[in-house]
Order: sequence, then C-alpha cells, then structure tokens
Amino acid sequence: MAHRRRTHAVPIGPVTATFVSGVHRVAADVDGVPIWFETRDTPLTAAPEAFGSAFLLPALHQGVRLALADPVDPAWLANVGELMRIARRWWRYPVLVPEVAASSAAAAHGTAAANGVALFFSGGVDSFYSLLKSGEMPDRLVTVQGFDVALDDPARMAAVETTLRAVAEARGLRALVVRTNLRSHPLVQAMAWERSHGGALAAVAHVLGDGVSEVLISSSIARDRTKPWGSHWETDPLFSSSRVRLREIGMELRRRQKLPLIAGEPLVRRHLRVCWENRSPAGNCSHCGKCVITRLLLADCGTLDAFPGFEGSATLARDLDALQSYSTSLHTLTDLAASARLDPEVLRATRALLERSRHAQNPLVRARRAVLRKVLEWTRGGRP
Repeated sequence: MAHRRRTHAVPIGPVTATFVSGVHRVAADVDGVPIWFETRDTPLTAAPEAFGSAFLLPALHQGVRLALADPVDPAWLANVGELMRIARRWWRYPVLVPEVAASSAAAAHGTAAANGVALFFSGGVDSFYSLLKSGEMPDRLVTVQGFDVALDDPARMAAVETTLRAVAEARGLRALVVRTNLRSHPLVQAMAWERSHGGALAAVAHVLGDGVSEVLISSSIARDRTKPWGSHWETDPLFSSSRVRLREIGMELRRRQKLPLIAGEPLVRRHLRVCWENRSPAGNCSHCGKCVITRLLLADCGTLDAFPGFEGSATLARDLDALQSYSTSLHTLTDLAASARLDPEVLRATRALLERSRHAQNPLVRARRAVLRKVLEWTRGGRP
C-alpha cells in the first residue's frame, strides 16, 4: 500500500480501562485514532505495553519512533530493543527506541503474583497441536475478533466462538473472546499484516488480566526455517514484560508433521478450522489453497472422510487441479508428491500442482508478473 513517510513520532496514550454494560474495555488514542480492546469474559489491564507492542513495527515501517504517555515496564523496553535489532536484520528497519514517560524506570502496573496461562486458539492445526500434544497446560483459550475475522462479520465470528467454547468446555478450560479495532488503524493498514501480526497478538496478551502471567503462541514457523515472519519463535518472546511472559510453542515440528499426530482426535475431527480466507460463514470452504492442502494432508493420513468440516476425498483431485499454484507449501507438496498412500488420481493432481507452483516461483516468471502489475497500475492512473 502506498503511503507517505512520516517525520514525527507516533503518540500513544494515555491508556484507560472501563467497564460499561458488562463489557471490559482498554483504550488509547494512537496518533489521534482511538484503538480499543474489549471483552465480556474477563477484566482487562490498562497496559501501555499492549499498544507499544502493536504499533512498534508499524512505526518503524514509517521510519519513526513511538512516544508513549504512560510509564512502561523496563523489561519490556529492554526486550523490544533486541526485537528491533532483529527487525533491522530481517527488513532493514531503523532501531528507534520508544520515547517513554520519565517514571518508566519502575513497572507501571506492578508484578503482582499470578499464575494463569492462556493459549491463543484459532481451531487450526498449530493451536490444536499445542493444546493436545505439546505437554503444556493452559487454563484458558483466547481468540480474537478483528484480526482474521472482521468486526462486522458476526456470522463467521459466531462459528469461531462456537468452536472455541465447545473445545474449552470439553477440556475444562475458560474461553475468552477479545474484540479489537486494531487492524483499522492507518499505520497497521500501511504495512503487511504478515509482518505486524506478532505485535498484535502480543497486544492482546498484555491486556489480559485476571491473573494471566503467561501467554502461549502456537508457532507457525518451525525452528528449522529462517523465514522472517510477524509471529516467529525468535521474536514473539521479546514482546514480554515482567508481568506477562509470551512464549512460542510447537516450533519443533512443521505443520505437515503436526497434523498426523492430531488427526485421530475426536475433538479435532469435529472442530478443525483452517480457512483464514473465511469464504464460508460456517468454517472451512474446502476450496481455498489452505483448505485443499489440509484435505490433501488428511487424505495422506487416511482420515479425510472422517472430518465433516471438509469436503471428502471424492472431489480432492478436482480441487487440486483448480488451484493455479500454492507456493507457500512447496516443501509439503514435494513430500506428498512422493507419497505411496494417496489415490493415484490425487497423486497425479498433487504432482501437477507442484509443477505449477515451482513454475510460479521461477525468478523470471515472478519478474514478468511484477512488470505486468506495474503496467496495469500505470494504465489505471497509479491505482493498484
């Protein structure tokens, strides 16, 4: 997205907390725009570190620093210093330490004893693996409306919340639904969500109250991969403060390796949700790239037809053929193209998709497409 570079710091705060008509809300003006987090499920904490975490990278993307009106935790401030050095290595962002209140040498809201553990839970492969197979023992599950599911999409959110509460009840855990307008902020919209979503998750972690001292994030990037990403095992813990520790889990395995370990679980079969494109109000659309690859992995496990939330094996080859490419999972497609467990027609379609995806990643092909996009922008008067 095209945008003008800024020359002044991004002011944040002061942060306020309210409780009105059964809704707990934490809010602050960020560069003059009100940003809020709210929930009916638990009291929230007015933590300036939440807004600092969410807007650190968006500010650096503009080449400016944050200016927080409230005192911040010194451990958080030290951690984000290291995080900025990683962001510089990955994306060449400047290292600009946030401006903070003069009294920030002491933690703004203390380090009261707490032992609650929350797990971000989307209902996908990574979060189900974290819940069922990682050995961790969270006491509450958290999902967010306003990230992948928009605030003005009640039908899809109802389906997500139904899944969250059903899984939480089955495991004897508390379910927390947090809503936020964070993604509507111009600074967040001016950069790729793939880079900023780790800070957004950290923001939710910091506002969680009611005794939460540790928040678990399911890794989507395995430790054997070096790909820069917004939520990453190398960076997520660096959003921690002395009050709230963020910890990434599950990075020892890739998603391809996690799914066979949970595919036999009845809870997973009833509630697995992977469709981030949200084409279907009820859950998985079965036709987007992520849905099709998940179906392919389940077919390789021999369990696809046991998942009522997906179309079955009868249409899998057709839906593989319908994908132009799926270059984000070349390593997975490469593995599956050699599988001895897939139906021959599905195997043919898998190998054809792999070939198309490799072609799409060819540097010359990508360069031609980039030139074509520029030409189209020029012919449209500079509009993307």
